[in-house]
Amino acid sequence: MSEFKYACPVCGQHMKCDSSQSGSVMECPTCYQKIIAPQAPASADTKFILTGTKFTEKKIPDRLVNPPAAGSAPEKKIPLAVVIGLALVLAVGAAAFVFRGKIFHPGGWAAWQTIDVGSVGAAGSFSQSAGVFTVTGAGADIWARADGLQFVHQTLTGDGAFAARVLSAKATEVWAKTGVMIRETTNADSRFVLAYVRTDGKAQFQWRKANGQNAETAPLAGDAGYPKWLKIVRTGNTFSGFFKAKAEDEWTQIGAAQTIEMATSAQIGLIVCSHRAGVLSTAQFDQVTMQVDTK
Repeated sequence: MSEFKYACPVCGQHMKCDSSQSGSVMECPTCYQKIIAPQAPASADTKFILTGTKFTEKKIPDRLVNPPAAGSAPEKKIPLAVVIGLALVLAVGAAAFVFRGKIFHPGGWAAWQTIDVGSVGAAGSFSQSAGVFTVTGAGADIWARADGLQFVHQTLTGDGAFAARVLSAKATEVWAKTGVMIRETTNADSRFVLAYVRTDGKAQFQWRKANGQNAETAPLAGDAGYPKWLKIVRTGNTFSGFFKAKAEDEWTQIGAAQTIEMATSAQIGLIVCSHRAGVLSTAQFDQVTMQVDTK
């Protein structure tokens, strides 16, 4: 079996599979679109990028949901064994881990580190209970050339994704920030990418491309209100931010992906910034997960 790379036809996420998975139904780890993996390339170059095919599920015929009344004309039925076999094929394809990584949940990680980044005016804190993360932080802003925030973090080496659901955030200022961040270092002027929600629940993607430069943002996205799911994704030096309002929703990308020259080993985690130095804001998160590439 030989490995090769291919791209999601919807969001462009690069993924890996091997020749035995060609033709299988996969799921993109970024946009969660179901994709049919392409045939392995003739070239032995594993960097050769193919594009998968978007998989469209057919609607189940109504006759299978609502059987005909007794005495009506008989219809041809699909054998139960065929239905079960098809379901297993689809389940295996969808479950195949095309990101070539593994999912970590809070119980499987090392001890969380917590730090007040930059000048905050009041010490932040962090606690965790039954899967709920409570983070308290101050700081004037995550903006301009230096930041002030509370950062609860782990080390991410290489490609990966980090997601969490924001349950609530104290409304100190409308531009107070609660979200998920990848940060090169814990220095106040460090490169970073951030997907966050304001205290009204609207989402935004933000980044700093070089140490000491002014931060930049994409336009606000989504409606007000909580909860909100947030996700940040790294593939090489390409970074993207996503949000959704309900568990069953598709992830919506916030603005465009950004190319940032960031060290391979960076810090990834949860942030709170009250937007008022010396004034603390508290937010709660759950469903915190990290996906790391093990290529």
